[in-house]
Amino acid sequence: MTTSRVAQVAGVSVGTLYQYFAHREAVIEALQERELERAGSMLERLLKNPQPPSDRELSRTVVEELLRLYRAAPGLHRVLAVEGLRLAPPERVQAFDARSVALVKAFLSFAGPRIRPANLEAAAFVIYQSVRATMLSYLLAAPASVDDNVLVAELTELIIRYLSREA
Repeated sequence: MTTSRVAQVAGVSVGTLYQYFAHREAVIEALQERELERAGSMLERLLKNPQPPSDRELSRTVVEELLRLYRAAPGLHRVLAVEGLRLAPPERVQAFDARSVALVKAFLSFAGPRIRPANLEAAAFVIYQSVRATMLSYLLAAPASVDDNVLVAELTELIIRYLSREA
């Protein structure tokens, strides 16, 4: 990815980029940090709600909000999915993942006996990584047979059935 392309995706001129960033990698790192913060804040806001909606409603809302973040800047998220993980310091990505898993685990801990998994750390990890991997694949591949509504419905069902005692 060229600096010109980064500037185009970011909606600024190349000169403007170089006023604030020494090189292309610094731009990508800053954009990734901003998007990680947006996603983290959204998860925190939804999962720390003192009176959350039903499990299905909450699962659907989290998936919809993640998709909304991706859809707000699809070109940027494609760049970040391809370039960002390669350039970002692994500890930054791991810290974001750990924070996200901890939020999911905290939410699951309040669910008590209505959910199946006994190991909440493992369940939070599986849910987070499953949704994240599916979203990134959807963003990059854009399969014709799957639209946003289908993706949201399928991911919601995946989460609910995974957690359900009846499954």
